[in-house]
Amino acid sequence: MMSQVQAMKKQVTQLRQEASVQRIPVSQACEELIKHCQEHQKTDVLVTGISPSENPFKENKTCNLL
Repeated sequence: MMSQVQAMKKQVTQLRQEASVQRIPVSQACEELIKHCQEHQKTDVLVTGISPSENPFKENKTCNLL
């Protein structure tokens, strides 16, 4: 019985915490996300890519045949 009471108290605490979270409209969140992406587009390596000279993971193109 006590463990059920503790579980319910924990759940109530969690629900109160979730209810107190500040929410914004989806349209506003989308606008902010688009603005952020546009502002950081020039420095995003996923958009611009990594130049071959700076890529630490590039494969060496040398081939030695004996």
